Amino acid sequence: MYACGLVAFLVVTAGIAADAPAFWWVAFGVTALLPIAFVGGLLQSHVARLDAELVTRLQELRASRVRLVNAGDAERRRLERDLHDGAQSRLVSVNLLLGRLKLMVEGDAKATAMLDLAQSELRTGLAELRELARGIHPAVLTAHGLEPAIRSLASRSPVPVDVDADPVDLPPPVEIAAYFVVSEALTNVAKYAQATAATVTVRAAHGVVRLEIADDGVGGADPSRGSGLDGLGDRVAALDGTITVDSPPGEGTTVRVEIPYALPAAEPDRLDAVPRAM
Repeated sequence: MYACGLVAFLVVTAGIAADAPAFWWVAFGVTALLPIAFVGGLLQSHVARLDAELVTRLQELRASRVRLVNAGDAERRRLERDLHDGAQSRLVSVNLLLGRLKLMVEGDAKATAMLDLAQSELRTGLAELRELARGIHPAVLTAHGLEPAIRSLASRSPVPVDVDADPVDLPPPVEIAAYFVVSEALTNVAKYAQATAATVTVRAAHGVVRLEIADDGVGGADPSRGSGLDGLGDRVAALDGTITVDSPPGEGTTVRVEIPYALPAAEPDRLDAVPRAM
């Protein structure tokens, strides 16, 4: 806009100096373009302002999603601690009391049998409560990190699982998202895949953690029909990550996940694995 005005001024000045009709026609044409240039400049300025506002709002939206994920994870950790320190501890104490009571009625076979049954039911309830606590937030993940937590999942899977994982320290939101993706994928393998084996691979380099969970089952999985991975996709997306499911019929299923994370300032090129204390 300013350049067009300057050109119009120079052409009009030259036309006055030269007093030639051709210059006047050129000056008229350039001057006629001034309003168009002015409107174009206003539109460009308006679009630039809208772009800046859109970028700001997108950044605020991403930050809000991350805050929601972090708040949910913090609540999960609180519930897991409450279950461990509260209900589980009380049930363990009750089991010990039943054991002492059984010693006091050793001569009564019927009472001893009933106490044995009560202890068996109590141990079953404790196991179910621990499994529930792990589903809310696994203590092994907080204490030891992603690799041991995934190996713990694999050890409890009814399908043999081979784990090949880089022992890396990741930000808690990324670590938790990765854990629950693996957990849900292995659950689906056990329930639906009719697989004889599965693999879990975790690689972290250059600020991105990549996970791959594969099985040799029947395939044909369709995430659009609804699965636990749908909800986990929202969690992964909140961290600017991606999750894809490749499941051709008869060829097994492969779940791939990529989640970016911030590298430490001291290691800008690569985050090499440093396992936590076991």
